[in-house]
Amino acid sequence: MPYSPERHGPQRIVGPGFHNQVHTLVRQVPAGSVTTYGDVAAALGSKNVARQVGWALAALPDDSDVPWWRVVAAGGQLPRDGAAAARHRRALAADGVHCSAGRVADFASRRHTFGA
Repeated sequence: MPYSPERHGPQRIVGPGFHNQVHTLVRQVPAGSVTTYGDVAAALGSKNVARQVGWALAALPDDSDVPWWRVVAAGGQLPRDGAAAARHRRALAADGVHCSAGRVADFASRRHTFGA
């Protein structure tokens, strides 16, 4: 089925080097802080590419130096369940970030926004 804005929503195009731009920004998030996929997308100039930010982080190799775990969903939400969720919680805990009920505790005070 071809792309249809009515069916699929607005098309989001990211150009060459997008993954590297995401990785560069995520490396700026200090230990003990978190940011959101939307914050990273907005810092890149388009709040509409938050999903692509997630894909760029999911494509990282296991031995990457990019702190992917510091990026969470809006409102500080973590993945709901499964191995990915447990891995995310463990990585955040090792970074000094406490999580409770599927969210980052004290999200507002831990939230890193770019340029702020």
